[in-house]
Amino acid sequence: PRDSYILSTKLGRYAPQHFDFSARRVAESIDISLERMKLDHVDIVFCHDIEFVDLDQVVNETIPALRKEVEKGKVRFIGVSGYPMKIFTEMIDRSELDVVLTYNHYTLQNDMALALVEPCRENGVGLINAAPFSARLLTNSPLPEWHKATPEVREVAAKAAAYCEEQGTDIAKLALQYSVANCEFSSCLTGSANPDRVSMWCDWIDEPVDEQLVSAVKEILRPIHNWV
Repeated sequence: PRDSYILSTKLGRYAPQHFDFSARRVAESIDISLERMKLDHVDIVFCHDIEFVDLDQVVNETIPALRKEVEKGKVRFIGVSGYPMKIFTEMIDRSELDVVLTYNHYTLQNDMALALVEPCRENGVGLINAAPFSARLLTNSPLPEWHKATPEVREVAAKAAAYCEEQGTDIAKLALQYSVANCEFSSCLTGSANPDRVSMWCDWIDEPVDEQLVSAVKEILRPIHNWV
């Protein structure tokens, strides 16, 4: 049933260098998404990668346009997503948001997103943590070509992964369990095109977290703590 799940989508960035946060494109994007997914509404719409555009436009044009879609019943909640932490505090101060989505900022290696917990609580804004694997940094998989990790970061992360393997586990498992466990976040977002992997993640989440291993791995990662 449609009310048994929460479905979100995003708008604003349509190609690597193509951004459009205009009110007209907001309305078009919502309608196209609904047509593609054969739905009459989406639960959350995120203005994505807003750090690449003038936040004045997002505040004064994009958010009001999305509010109109809420009034029409096509959208339930409005959010913003991006990478730099400063965009969230500014948007919370300047606009009426329902949710923010921050990625790579609450992991075994980085806990900067904790600074958003209180501002979000004070303003009634939901807080979603995304990317518990830090774009594969906290996994045994090769990093994507676009990953900006320095040689030191890669070396330290590899040490942490090797230590987990010595202890008979996968650093990805520990990373997911750690990020999901913090109840200050409404949800933890990660994704895969492989259904079997998603099923495996669900199994991992049901298992208890090895707190001693968490402490040991965080100590290994301490030289790169909060590297961005």
